[in-house]
Amino acid sequence: MEYDCIVIGAGVGGLIAGLKLSQENKRILLLEAQPVPGGFATTFKRNGFIFESALHCVDALGPDGEIREFLKEHNIDKTLDFSELNDFARIIYPGHDFVVNFKEEDLIDYFKKTFPDESKNIDRLFHAMGRFLEQFDRYRESNLPSWLEFILLIFFCPSLIGISMLTAQQFIEKYTKDKKLIAIFTDIWRFIGLPPSRLSALYFLIVLRGYYCEPTAYIKGGFSELFAAIVSKIRENGSEVRFNARVDKIITHKGKRVKSVITAKGEEFYTKAIISNANAIDSLTNLVDNDKIKADYLRKLAALEKSISAFQVYLGLKVPAKSLGMSHQILSINTTYNHDENYNYCFSQDYDNCSLEIVDHSQIDSSLVPQGKGSLLIMIFDLYAHWKDLTQEEYKLRKQEVADKLIERAEKYLPGLSKNIEVIEAATPLTMQRFGLSPEGAIYGFTQTVKQSGINRLSQKTAVGGLFLTGAWTRPGHGVHGCFVSGTEAADLALDYLKKAAAYRVK
Repeated sequence: MEYDCIVIGAGVGGLIAGLKLSQENKRILLLEAQPVPGGFATTFKRNGFIFESALHCVDALGPDGEIREFLKEHNIDKTLDFSELNDFARIIYPGHDFVVNFKEEDLIDYFKKTFPDESKNIDRLFHAMGRFLEQFDRYRESNLPSWLEFILLIFFCPSLIGISMLTAQQFIEKYTKDKKLIAIFTDIWRFIGLPPSRLSALYFLIVLRGYYCEPTAYIKGGFSELFAAIVSKIRENGSEVRFNARVDKIITHKGKRVKSVITAKGEEFYTKAIISNANAIDSLTNLVDNDKIKADYLRKLAALEKSISAFQVYLGLKVPAKSLGMSHQILSINTTYNHDENYNYCFSQDYDNCSLEIVDHSQIDSSLVPQGKGSLLIMIFDLYAHWKDLTQEEYKLRKQEVADKLIERAEKYLPGLSKNIEVIEAATPLTMQRFGLSPEGAIYGFTQTVKQSGINRLSQKTAVGGLFLTGAWTRPGHGVHGCFVSGTEAADLALDYLKKAAAYRVK
């Protein structure tokens, strides 16, 4: 049997692509190596506690958000129960403590009251940000051919072009030099994985709007409920989804166009097109059967910088975390206003000073924990290199030491935390590599530097006809929203390819 399209990987990008194609009456086979969908964004259970493995929250999921509208369009929203969020996070610095509540006007007001001498500069900064986002939306919503779109971009979206060549810090410093204001304004850098001095202003501003200025929501029962609903809809549309089915090879017709995939079990499935949600490095330098193409991509991808990894501690608590002082669902803690230092703490394994992100999913959804109890996720950035050469015993001891240190730090803000821990689980960069099948445990794909962001990012098109990429490693980038966009665009590319291939066969 030949499929119209095979999707490799049931991460967010793969699921969205599979859903869109199946809704277009294409026969799809989605193959996932793990026993559950979601990739990094899945959930897991321990002693009655349900933990989100990585997600903090998802932008564009609130009322009228892009993802929410997509779910409505595909009649999936009715199968889900949404919890609308009141605010995004409580953010703490040595001299500042405030809450981001999704309202841009409140954010501006906070900055003006806190930095009164910078009032005019703050207005200029937000005006420039608004102008950029307006032009970005105009660019995304245009239906022009890509070659014409790029030419018109110069005339109709000059801010978009200018900002795409700047780092986040370079953009902000055009309007203010106040280091503390800059630090607080760029606190969201941890959701992208690079300090402002290296981070693409383009991706930074898109993410900042999504989390700081637009209402969002959580899905009751955990985000695995969303992924399960998408899988059900794909099957309802007459297509197939198989788990524990790792793809080992992508077979081509003499390297020119896709022919089939071969799984680890030796099964071969024939197809007209393939969308790979596996990481781009494996997809292009390992899975593809053409040695020349693999060598060419190996040279190209070796020059690209992979993102940082993470260390995470999952805690099941005897009491709700709110009773310990967790006043909001996300708590961002910083020991310095210098984000280069915050980033470098991860490289030097300075677990006493690196930034902490603490998330209380059970505060949003009490069904995730046994009645009267709570849970927390504590996250920091870390490096694969710190863990890869440890012996099994060294690894076990080191993991416990780091977990204990992070709990000790969190307890300064949440008194009584340690004595109320019932379940504890920790994940290292090796865990990220093993379960996410991500090289060196990179949690954000390739870094979002200026040279690796926007149109400079790895294309979803490949040198093999009918092979397309989706997910964090390609355009536009990581995160559920980024991978959602990637999945829809990969599906569109595959649909266009299938349409042209069918027309060619008719001729």
